Parts: sequence; C-alpha cells; structure tokens
Amino acid sequence: MQLHRIAVSGPLRRQRKRRQEGSALSEFGPALFFLFIFAIFPVLDMILCGFSYCSCVALNDLQLREAAKLPRSVADSSKGPVKQDIPARWKSTVIGGFSGTVDIPETGVFYADKSGTVFVTVATTVVIHPFLNIPFFVGVPGIGAPLTARIANKRVMENPQNYLR
Repeated sequence: MQLHRIAVSGPLRRQRKRRQEGSALSEFGPALFFLFIFAIFPVLDMILCGFSYCSCVALNDLQLREAAKLPRSVADSSKGPVKQDIPARWKSTVIGGFSGTVDIPETGVFYADKSGTVFVTVATTVVIHPFLNIPFFVGVPGIGAPLTARIANKRVMENPQNYLR
C-alpha cells in the first residue's frame, strides 16, 4: 500500500502558516477582556445583588418579628428598636456589612385592623450599591447604578391590645 502526498497550496497553505506564527494568541487578550467586562463581572454583580437582597429580606423579617410583639407606640417610634436598633445591629454583622448598603435602611411600620385581627406591616427600603461599578453599564440598577429595593411583609400581632398602646 502506497501513501500519496498531496501538495497543499493556496489559502490552506496560508492558514497553516498563520497558525505557526502565533496570531491566535494575539486575539486571546481582547477576547478575554470582552469576556470579563461583558459576562463575568456583570454576573458576579448580579450574584452579589441577590445576596444583598436576601440579607435585606432577613433584616425585614427580624424587624417584623419585633414589631409584632411590641406596643404600637414603641414599634412606630423613629428611635425605637424596629426602626433604629435592629438595622444598626444588622449593619454591624457580617451579613449586613457585606450587603452593599451604605446607609441604614428606611423602615415604615403600618397597622391594619380587620374584624378584630390586627396585622402589622413592616416595609424596609434599601439602596444596594453594586460590588463592581462597570462603566459600560451606566444606569443599569445593580450593575452600573445603585439598586433600590422595597421589602414589605405583614404578620398578625401577637397581642392585639398592643395596637391600642
């Protein structure tokens, strides 16, 4: 059995020569730049925004549990535990410190009396700043601009008499 060699000429020969010169390696740098700027960094920002949002939901849950136990005058006070103490303690923890919020979250406490059952609603408004500010995504919340989230939840008051105090 004889093997025949076929002479390669024309465009195939130029392509083979190009690979040997290493020009594919010179295209790797810009491709890597675009991959990081337009894919990896935005996904990382969105993952961290999701973590921040979940930590703010945990804060809202802590505030709601406390507001359901306290009298209305204490829970609705701007210097009380629901609006000031719990967010300050949350901010000093690892979860609150890594949440991407710069300011203490704003909290609103609202009550609704429905046929003898008193519901308390706690609404927490937070501004989450992105972990990496990507200049190409200016104005996109969570990637190039701060993300404002409002988390609200309601619960039945443990002692309905606290509604009147």
